[in-house]
Amino acid sequence: MSHSFVFASLLTVLGAAGALAAQVPDTSTSRADTTVHGDTARAPQRLQPVLVEGTRTRQRLSRVPQAVSEIGIKEIQQGRREAGLEEALEGIPGVMAENGDNYALFSGLNLSIRGALPGVQVLQDGVPLTMADGTTQLDNIDPGSAGSIEVIRGPSSVLYGNSGGGVVSITTQFPANTPIFVQPAIQFGSNGYNRQQLKFEGSSGSFNYLVNANRMQTDGFRQYGSADIRRLNVVTRSQLTDRTSLGVVFNLNDMPFAENPSTLTRDLALNDPTSVRQAAIDQGWGKTSRQGQGGLQLEHSFDPGRVLRINAWGEWRSSWNPIPSRIIDLTRRAGGVRSAYQHSAVVGSLPLELTAGVDLSYQRDNRHEFDNDGIVTPGGRAQEGALQISQIERVVSLAPFAQATLDLTPQLAATAGVRYDSYHFKATDLFLSDGDQSGTRDLSAASPMVGLNYSPRPELNVYANYAEAYQTPRMQQLSNRPDGGGGFNQSLGPEYLHSYEVGMRGLLAGPRLDYSLSVYTSRVKDALVPHQGVGEQVFYENAGESSRRGIELALGWRPTPQLSTRLSYTYQHFVYDHYVSDGQDFSGNREPGISPNSVFAQVTHSAPWGLTSTLTARWVDSYPVDDANTESNWAFTVVGVRFSLDRQLGRVAARPFVGIDNLFDEIYNATVSVNAVGSRYYSPSAGRSVYVGLQFGAPK
Repeated sequence: MSHSFVFASLLTVLGAAGALAAQVPDTSTSRADTTVHGDTARAPQRLQPVLVEGTRTRQRLSRVPQAVSEIGIKEIQQGRREAGLEEALEGIPGVMAENGDNYALFSGLNLSIRGALPGVQVLQDGVPLTMADGTTQLDNIDPGSAGSIEVIRGPSSVLYGNSGGGVVSITTQFPANTPIFVQPAIQFGSNGYNRQQLKFEGSSGSFNYLVNANRMQTDGFRQYGSADIRRLNVVTRSQLTDRTSLGVVFNLNDMPFAENPSTLTRDLALNDPTSVRQAAIDQGWGKTSRQGQGGLQLEHSFDPGRVLRINAWGEWRSSWNPIPSRIIDLTRRAGGVRSAYQHSAVVGSLPLELTAGVDLSYQRDNRHEFDNDGIVTPGGRAQEGALQISQIERVVSLAPFAQATLDLTPQLAATAGVRYDSYHFKATDLFLSDGDQSGTRDLSAASPMVGLNYSPRPELNVYANYAEAYQTPRMQQLSNRPDGGGGFNQSLGPEYLHSYEVGMRGLLAGPRLDYSLSVYTSRVKDALVPHQGVGEQVFYENAGESSRRGIELALGWRPTPQLSTRLSYTYQHFVYDHYVSDGQDFSGNREPGISPNSVFAQVTHSAPWGLTSTLTARWVDSYPVDDANTESNWAFTVVGVRFSLDRQLGRVAARPFVGIDNLFDEIYNATVSVNAVGSRYYSPSAGRSVYVGLQFGAPK
């Protein structure tokens, strides 16, 4: 059925492409100044000039055989809270980016692409924010520093490893020819929300910089849901010589303590969504975390056809996390080097683009787990009880890779690549009273891909690909054993994915319409499935085989220069083909936590006198929350509006803005805890929330 599904989809896509190629007038000489799904001032004209950075090379979009979306700076920042990536990523088909309003449980953001969680590689200005084991701390990302965000959907392990879902690449945009641009901003809103920001950015000769410091506080819309988050983001870019550039990225995130009101049963989530479990208060559930990360990207062009890029980075993180029955104290040190050499050549008479490199990553976690003896005095800190686990966990990964794109004709390009990942996990048990539970895991696999791109006209591109992805368990997943012991869960293995995809993207200059369509089918072996133990600590097991099919559609229409619209639709049919766990047969059931249908719509109007008004609506279909499919998260529709006004007060630009989230006060759960113990699956999201803000810009 999977192959027939792909074949029928391929015929449909090629037929549609042929029809469009016959209908679209030739605009090959027209100016191109837009990107697919970006925020632009002109009508879209053609695809070729759009460059994709997330492929570890600078490639034209028409040569990338994958689904790609790009969001511009207005969509990221204008009238936004800028608290998390979920605001910018809403509306991209196949992407789930939800803020569960629980900064202790989800770090403020639950991100997946095509159901892969984890499985998403995140980069900032080329520097990896994803660690050796696939872990990404999303609370370290500051949208207020982003100029554009690029999302590659679908398996990308050939380039990054541990990337069954895709890639999110964030790029800083610096002001041109402005030595200093100062942007102070302040926001206030419902539920005790406030945010202050001071941003400096500018360019001087060949040196560009951005410094962004901000603080966000909230009482939370639920009882016992407060959070305080401080961020510092520094980015610089220097042209050292005509051929050499250096980029520097530094992030600092400090969360003194975020309270965790915990998940709720269906009855409480529906009838009392602001409530908190008393145990959460009595045991002081929540999280303290501090993290710093720095990275460099060195790029050198030997000549126009040969470019070397080297990324080096390091990270430190400490977290203190009281959960039911336990307190987890973890310190992390991590780092690595990534290299990619891009070479342009001619094979016979055919242009060839080759990229090859080697990645090396290291991660060291020092983990201590104590009994949670609860709060002694109201408002105090949870008390650490008896030590249960003390161990040092390490992982080293080494991966060579190569990918080549050959232009068979001016309209047809073929891409092929392979990567070989080798991981060595090691746990050193320091708590020996219950025996030495030290252990190692050696995991390795090759991740090949092949793809084709066909562009019959400049404004139309059809592609197809086959890719395999390899997803190792994260360190935390290996460490959390069902029996609560130390060492690693030796029965937990990696996840394998085989994926087929066909798609098309294009631009219609006449009606000012851009579109993209992708259809995929994949088979997943040994999918990593979460479960909660009696103490509510999450452990994982492998789930036999699953089949996943999906359709992703995105449309952007700009009927006038002042009015723009976006529409996206996601269809996901994820089913366990074979899965038996603890004597229960879940074969034929839908994978939990995955909505089968979702729709996003947005209308934006920009008045000539500076007022920008945006209306959004998002509908998410119901989906099961457990393997047995006995209970489901209900469908919901959330509507939001926001207004921003750009005014010039002398030499100072001012932007007041106001937004209303969940305009109609819908009761819903944006995030769930799959297979939670006690049927406590649901993490309610905020009702109607209002925020107002004022941003100043003072170029000098």
